[in-house]
Amino acid sequence: MTREVSAEGRALIQQFEGLSLTAYLCPAGKWTIGYGHTDGVQPGDRITRAHADNLLEADLVGYGRAVDDALGACEATQCEFDAMVSLAFNVGITGFKGSTVLRLHRQGDYPGAARAFGMWNKAMVNGRLQEMPGLTRRRAAETAFYLTPETSTEKDMPQVVAPPTSAASSRTVIAGGVTVAAGVGSVADQLTPVLNSIATTGASLKSVMALGGTALSVVALAAGIYMLWRYLQKRRRGEVLST
Repeated sequence: MTREVSAEGRALIQQFEGLSLTAYLCPAGKWTIGYGHTDGVQPGDRITRAHADNLLEADLVGYGRAVDDALGACEATQCEFDAMVSLAFNVGITGFKGSTVLRLHRQGDYPGAARAFGMWNKAMVNGRLQEMPGLTRRRAAETAFYLTPETSTEKDMPQVVAPPTSAASSRTVIAGGVTVAAGVGSVADQLTPVLNSIATTGASLKSVMALGGTALSVVALAAGIYMLWRYLQKRRRGEVLST
């Protein structure tokens, strides 16, 4: 049976592709519309949101089949599969088939495969291959998604409590840590231009207001880190199941 992308996996792809109801030229030089759809798109094309949803649905069927074929008989959880489809949707099927992510996953090296997502964070800019903050955040989110543990066993046997494992080896904690790291990158992207402006032109009301707005992102990130810290404390006390 062919594996299919879940609703959560679809949402992940939608989040990073974004929605455009008018055709635009993407950085790779391809006319794009909807949620990253490129097949047959022409300058000046316009679509409705419903049409964009239908295009994405059809695209995900094709990418899902291609990733499923590449995996072959190799096992993959739903989250692992969805994360790999998101990667393939972004870098192309050919790129995915030759990726370290696929190779290590097929070998059963899941931590290595998770780390390998981060290799795909560069793009050609003015003829040079450069790291892109947006791609770095997407790869971090895909890594976290890939590492999300299956919970069906816990749901089926609530009376069974697994023995505690170290927080460093917990897939849940690793996923949370990667997400926090992605948040740090996002906040850093917001802070850099404001701080540069203050350093070069002197503090102004506009720059201070911009910095104040960024502070809200910092507070949100701090809250996320606090929640992760609380989770670790509960694990040490045995108040949550190990994964």
